[in-house]
Amino acid sequence: MFKSKTPRKFDFKTRYYNPDEEERERRKKRAERKKSNYSFDADEFKEELSYRWGLNRESNSEFNKKNTSINRVLLFSLIAALLIGILIYMRS
Repeated sequence: MFKSKTPRKFDFKTRYYNPDEEERERRKKRAERKKSNYSFDADEFKEELSYRWGLNRESNSEFNKKNTSINRVLLFSLIAALLIGILIYMRS
């Protein structure tokens, strides 16, 4: 007469990710586009752009972080030197 609700079961479908296989498929698609008459596909173009921008972001991230802080210090010191030079020039 009185039924209690049972909790839902956890149903997790595992996925396998192989970056080498994905890269192989990407190269295969690129080669097919080059050798045959290729018709433009917007989704494929978006995917390729995001892939290339992601590569650039990953490879240079640490480099950019270091150079950004150095560039800020250099820019600040240049501005400070210019201001000091202008003040000294105006007083004399």
